[in-house]
Amino acid sequence: MNLSIEDDRLAHLLMRGDGHAGYDAARRKLDRAALVLTADVAASRPWGQAALLTAAECGVRMFPGGVYLGSDFGETTVVGQFGRWPLRRHLELAGCRTTNAPEHAIALHVGAGRRRMQRGAQCWADGWAGLVGIEAPADPPRGGNEIGGVLAGAMGIGEVFRGAVLGDKLACRRTSRFSALSPGYEDGDDIDLAYLPAAFWLLGLGNLGQATLWTIGLLPYSDPGLVSMFLQDGDKSEFGNLAIQVLTKPDWIGRRKARSAALWAEEHGFGTTIIESRFVEGAKRSMAEPGLALVGVDNLAARRAAAGSNFELVLDAGLGATPSEIFDIRIHGFPGARSPIQAWPEPDVQPEIPLDPALQELVDAGRLDRCGAVTIAGRSLGVPSTAVAAAAIQVAQACRAVCAGGFFDLADVTLVNCRRATGRRHALARPGILPFLQVRSEY
Repeated sequence: MNLSIEDDRLAHLLMRGDGHAGYDAARRKLDRAALVLTADVAASRPWGQAALLTAAECGVRMFPGGVYLGSDFGETTVVGQFGRWPLRRHLELAGCRTTNAPEHAIALHVGAGRRRMQRGAQCWADGWAGLVGIEAPADPPRGGNEIGGVLAGAMGIGEVFRGAVLGDKLACRRTSRFSALSPGYEDGDDIDLAYLPAAFWLLGLGNLGQATLWTIGLLPYSDPGLVSMFLQDGDKSEFGNLAIQVLTKPDWIGRRKARSAALWAEEHGFGTTIIESRFVEGAKRSMAEPGLALVGVDNLAARRAAAGSNFELVLDAGLGATPSEIFDIRIHGFPGARSPIQAWPEPDVQPEIPLDPALQELVDAGRLDRCGAVTIAGRSLGVPSTAVAAAAIQVAQACRAVCAGGFFDLADVTLVNCRRATGRRHALARPGILPFLQVRSEY
């Protein structure tokens, strides 16, 4: 499917990241971007399959030149709410290719069994943490859970994208580690992934909301039919969403996101309620509705309204919106140490920014009108791998809340340098109030 210039979000990223890169040059670079996906014994483990499926869904969007399968992947799928078919079938359905990869393709290996990567990276999970690097650890990792796997897959795709597409000289050169359970702590707390939330209110079903739904679908619920999901979003899917929203498929275009997301959730066994209106100031939930809200919107009023409502716990995720910030994540939890107004003060009024040379060139050539160019210049940028990493943190904090009665009410993360991550612990206002399900867990 050929995207118009206005809808080509990945090309916008490359153009705005380097004002001298024209649209055609950006498109050629993207069309050449290819990835080979391989795995070792991790392909038989739930965390490894979570990493592979995540890498596949993010990879086919971020590597338009194709994601190629470099291993057999004949293992039976055992993770989450996915059909118990050979893993290869799920990867092919995601859009991975079984033909030979081009020689220039970069590699992502899931597992810690490769001695050293020559061109690419390997990723693996350690408990709730995701890791990415070019060398296997000296000591074998203990293995991870599904959320650690989701995080590892997202971090791995982000790393190879930075190296192969964005030309980041530091990508694929060092080992990075980050814990979704204890953001900013090298040796954080550890709890079993044995108690999972039984009810969610997902506010916003764009880049972040779809990533959150994807992550929930990989959790080890023994009976997803016992899980209640309220899915709220009033927008329709657009062509530009295909490259950045992890669940969006061509048949979603023109349909309400909440309805499409509900269909995906129901196909995976979950119960759903659809809400196609905005969450506005003064809105309250009834006591029969989910008290846990996972928020992923770019609307300031809706974020404040949700944080100030009567939910028992609100976990809000925000992503960086410029080329220099697309791997940045901030999580706010409420009730926490800060009020919604303190968390999101009124933004400064920004003057109109002149068009960068790449956009002006398109306008001058008559390939884009000025209105479209201004829209592109003001549009938030993003990649699905960062949204999925943010969702892993959100869902991990929800699990922490139901299991341990606490959560991180603030987490600042940049996946470019995980050592700069910071986090702050907070106690749940009323421990034990959130409904949960006990699930069978091997961890």
